[in-house]
Amino acid sequence: MVSVTRAVFGDLPSGAGTVEKFQLQSDLLKVDIISWGCTITALEVKDRQGRASDVVLGFAELEGEVAPVQGTAFDLRRPVELGKHLQDFRIQGFDHNFCLKGSKDKHFCARVCHAGSGRVLEVYTTQPGVQLYTGNFLDGTLKGKSGAVYPKHSGFCLETQSWPDAVNQPNFPSVLLRPGEEYDHTTWFKFSVA
Repeated sequence: MVSVTRAVFGDLPSGAGTVEKFQLQSDLLKVDIISWGCTITALEVKDRQGRASDVVLGFAELEGEVAPVQGTAFDLRRPVELGKHLQDFRIQGFDHNFCLKGSKDKHFCARVCHAGSGRVLEVYTTQPGVQLYTGNFLDGTLKGKSGAVYPKHSGFCLETQSWPDAVNQPNFPSVLLRPGEEYDHTTWFKFSVA
């Protein structure tokens, strides 16, 4: 048996419309798709034993928050030794968006220094946020150039972006691209030696 159902998932900010959820279900699978970006939010499929399980990293509802970082593990406004910082705060790593105080013009985003080599990376962007990811799922099985081994936290990413869930949060910088508007963001990476 196959069925299709339709329900309200949430509302876009400023009365821009309603996001709907469509659920398609059969004996083999169940999939939830929202009308915003045609995003799959859940996909349940059966395993070898016939047990259904959701295999999509999705979200159950529309939500968002800007939280202060002062006095928390997320306070990276002053230089820290990242590995020691993770240990001191007993956290498993970062995979979080940081909200930047900036405009649509070029503004400072982040500065990273490698003490051993003296290399410095500065990041500037026109985006309102940056995702910091600290290689939380590296486990030493991935081999790199010249056989290099990458254990947990042996690398990091700085990914400039809009704030997650901004489309549903009227107090977040807008991510809606209206007809006739142009998407135009730039990120600059400046390398130097200290």
